[in-house]
Amino acid sequence: MWRPARFVDGNVAFSRMPTRREMDEVAKTFDAVVVLVEEFELPYGLDEWWKQGVEVLHSPIEDFTAPSLSQLLEILHWIEARVEEGKKVLIHCMGGLGRSGTVAVAWVMYSKGLPMREALKMVRRIRPGAVEVEEQRGVLKELERLLRSR
Repeated sequence: MWRPARFVDGNVAFSRMPTRREMDEVAKTFDAVVVLVEEFELPYGLDEWWKQGVEVLHSPIEDFTAPSLSQLLEILHWIEARVEEGKKVLIHCMGGLGRSGTVAVAWVMYSKGLPMREALKMVRRIRPGAVEVEEQRGVLKELERLLRSR
């Protein structure tokens, strides 16, 4: 397994951005990847994942910000579809804390039905510092309200 990846469950992990040299190693463990960095932050072309046989969802989020609730839901539904196929999914941003941490917490809330505080605690035990700014906590609170109303 690629060491920087932190699994939040049996199929979903989050991490910093893999380097070009690490892509082969990542592709041995993961069948799908959610790329949260903006195009200019990428040290490689997204098609390099496809060449490795890895499915890609590129859903760029500006650094130190949060996705909109609709963007977050789109990401969660994409992850869910891959997990239902038995695939392993890696979520990554640049440093593996803010953007990917936010999506990892959202996944735990969505897939396990946990409240935001519990999901955040769980993810921070795995990766201290995950979810960096108030805006990221804000979208997780929005998600929590939406999930509660279902």
